[in-house]
Amino acid sequence: MNQHPDMASMPLQKIAGFESTGYAMQHGRVVWAGKDAGTRHPRDARRPWQPAPFTGDVQRLRSGAAICIDQIGSLEPKGLLPWLGGQPLPFPMNHATARLAAVRTALELDDIDRFEAAALRLLGLGQGLTPSGDDFLGGIFFALAHAPRAAWLERLPGVKTRLRSAATSATNVISAALLEDLMQGASYGVLHDLMFALQGNTPEEIETATQALLGLGASSGADLLAGLLLALTTGPAPSTN
Repeated sequence: MNQHPDMASMPLQKIAGFESTGYAMQHGRVVWAGKDAGTRHPRDARRPWQPAPFTGDVQRLRSGAAICIDQIGSLEPKGLLPWLGGQPLPFPMNHATARLAAVRTALELDDIDRFEAAALRLLGLGQGLTPSGDDFLGGIFFALAHAPRAAWLERLPGVKTRLRSAATSATNVISAALLEDLMQGASYGVLHDLMFALQGNTPEEIETATQALLGLGASSGADLLAGLLLALTTGPAPSTN
């Protein structure tokens, strides 16, 4: 994710079909070139941002995620968060319930084969620049990058490679690039802030970080959060040894 020091001075090229967005191509790489300041993202063309080093404690992250889930129950429903809380989704995402449930089952069973099959069916699902399915998967992969599952360590790189390949045709070039970042465990600063807050287990800090993440896009922050929390709270209980 490191950027060459001269990257910021390289010319930008518009992305066909996405000329009205803040994204562009720079030296063959999708970058954020919009006017928003303080984006805090590794793809910011003007001020590339890198997250602080983070070593996740799986048990503390799970505890923090449980606190966060309790808190979001009182928030206005947004994105895929109602589904996470057992509530129905509005049209047209209500038709995706079975696909989301398949991902949940795979994570609960810690079954990487089921997870890959279910994840492939979520790529590109939904509307917007970054479809909800992509953001949801991104949140899961971000969680897996910082709270790895021991049984998946050997095979997860292959899963990522196949999903990365599928994303080139299943979703758009911008969403695929942002999903790639999430697979590597690097993304928006507000998402990293939440991980630090979850590990800290302080309800006030978790609430503040959650609210900041939910402000990301129309529903991107909520969809990322749904995937992140699902991944952190399912599967084998972390060892206390």
